[in-house]
Amino acid sequence: MATDADLLKVEQAFGYTFENKEDYTRAKAWRPISLLATLGKVLESVVAERISHAVEVYGLLPTNHFGARKQRSAEQALLLLQEQIYISWRRHLVVSLISFDVKGAYNGVCKERLLQRMKARGIPEKLLGWVEAFCSNRTATIQINGTSSEIRELPQAGLPQGSPLSPILFLFFNADLVQRRIDSNKGAIAFVDDFTAWVSGPTAQSNREKVESIITDALAWERRSGATFEASKTVIIHFTRKDYKNDSAPFTIKGQVVHPKGYVKVLGVIMDAELKYKEHIAMAASKGLVAAMELKRLRGLTPATARQLFAATVAPVVDYASNVWMHRFIYRLMGPINRVQRAGAQAIIGTFSTVATSVAEAEAHIAPARQRFWKRAIKMWVDMHTLPDTNPLRRLTSRIRKFRTSFRSPLYQVSTALTDIPMEQLETIHPLTLAPWEERVERV
Repeated sequence: MATDADLLKVEQAFGYTFENKEDYTRAKAWRPISLLATLGKVLESVVAERISHAVEVYGLLPTNHFGARKQRSAEQALLLLQEQIYISWRRHLVVSLISFDVKGAYNGVCKERLLQRMKARGIPEKLLGWVEAFCSNRTATIQINGTSSEIRELPQAGLPQGSPLSPILFLFFNADLVQRRIDSNKGAIAFVDDFTAWVSGPTAQSNREKVESIITDALAWERRSGATFEASKTVIIHFTRKDYKNDSAPFTIKGQVVHPKGYVKVLGVIMDAELKYKEHIAMAASKGLVAAMELKRLRGLTPATARQLFAATVAPVVDYASNVWMHRFIYRLMGPINRVQRAGAQAIIGTFSTVATSVAEAEAHIAPARQRFWKRAIKMWVDMHTLPDTNPLRRLTSRIRKFRTSFRSPLYQVSTALTDIPMEQLETIHPLTLAPWEERVERV
């Protein structure tokens, strides 16, 4: 584990401050772990698979919900959001975004509301009865340092965290909140309990009334559902590169004043108002360097094993959502990422810190960061063309190639590099080709 002194050095080197999530004097720092019956999880997985099949075949959930669904990811949601921002910028508009986070998402699910919403979206009565039994008569006991408490009934247990069935059920719980059409003037995305909505207009001030409407709708859903938005995690930002179009006037949400920020974290990516991603690249480099320093502390590893650990623990930290921000990985921002690469090479073969990055990468036999980014970008661009039309990101692929004016989106660079490849001829891959109850071909 990295020590406080190590984190301080990294903070000073990159100008990024790590959040203190280990203040054990706060109740929020403690999170119980639910140990569920393993045999029960088998049946829960079967039911979850059947519900997921119905969702994809019959379109029971909003198309802009990207969490806990096959062929969908947080990176897709971020790419969709970024494309919408560039579309608005091409029309000389400002995008105002507000992001909510449900407090204690699974624990706060009201069983009665969940069943109502599942019934309204076409789930059959027999399955509703099964889900009702799943959410009822739950008990719990707490064990700390080998001492167990008495077994207590949970009158409002919500959904058990750790169950394979809970994620898909939660999507039905907040589907009414997420159900918003995406067009050139507004839209929304969600990833399980993270909900983000945006509007566009000539200026940030002109968007104010529409943002307040989103807040009103969200708070009305909160009252109907019995859920609670965590006010401290509610963020607002105006995406524009014109200072005179911006607006710093605060909003009042549940009695708390929320000021628009210059950059916010959305699904793990720090997005700034001008989409230059300096803060995110600094954060990615900082976390990557901490992971590389921890790898260097492991002694006696063979180069092959250290290389595997680098690929499994260091590279993913740096590369997360690189398809969103790799276009901003220009020369003057390469230094922090290159420092992570050199630290990784030192952990693998023990190179000197003064060795050039390209030499250290070649000797350690690790791919340069830019090469990894482009490999991920090509895979994403190909995967996008195999998505079904129900995925909103798929519908954007044909439009991305057409924009040749200013504010070209990052995906335009990828499409230009792969312009000779007939992507439109790729086969569409459906999330669930066969129904869960149909027989599969046995492997020989």
